[in-house]
Amino acid sequence: MTGVTGGGRIRFTDDQRRRLALKGRMLTHREREACCQIVRPDTILAWFRRLAAAKDDSSNIRGMGRPAKGKDVRQLVVNLAGENPRWGYTKIRDALRGLGIEIGRTAVGDILGEAGVEPAPERGRRRTWQAFIRSHIETLYACDFFAVETLGVFGAVRHLVYVGSSS
Repeated sequence: MTGVTGGGRIRFTDDQRRRLALKGRMLTHREREACCQIVRPDTILAWFRRLAAAKDDSSNIRGMGRPAKGKDVRQLVVNLAGENPRWGYTKIRDALRGLGIEIGRTAVGDILGEAGVEPAPERGRRRTWQAFIRSHIETLYACDFFAVETLGVFGAVRHLVYVGSSS
């Protein structure tokens, strides 16, 4: 219903509400009732309570906790997990600490999870022969596999022999 002033409800900006709340908070209840013609005195107090609560409210601030690890550290974690499929989160963390990079087990797990890398037991089971060769290619060039059959108490036994250099 429009009154004598010709308008309905007056819309205030956030800045206007803030200024009215700060000024109205300094007044007593009687003073607020006497001078507040545009808004109810309780409204001014509600605006002040909201203003005071917003000062301590940090729910809109993103980035709680520690900052994310850099791209190079994340890539290093994924590479270590790929090259060493039996290494768990703790072993990867310890290897990185040996390089002077501080990281936690949970951070390692989160990084590998985001990259789609499975935990150590599952990672080791699904390893292909090609991945094994690729990770050991540096030492496989100087080795040989052969079989020797011997006669044992229970019959012929085949022994697979690996001959390699230790470098």
